Amino acid sequence: MQNLLVAALTHMVRFQSTHCPIARQRAMMMFDALAELKESDSEIQELCSEANALLIV
Repeated sequence: MQNLLVAALTHMVRFQSTHCPIARQRAMMMFDALAELKESDSEIQELCSEANALLIV
């Protein structure tokens, strides 16, 4: 779970600094995967959903 979170944040930062569509897509995929993990608590799921909403805009 921590590896997914670090990867998602890395891609999100890369997207925000370069506007690379691939980084955006990868960040969204990672956040989706995190939100769907059975080990994720509701706070993590909510944060992942909010992060994806920011990436969609």
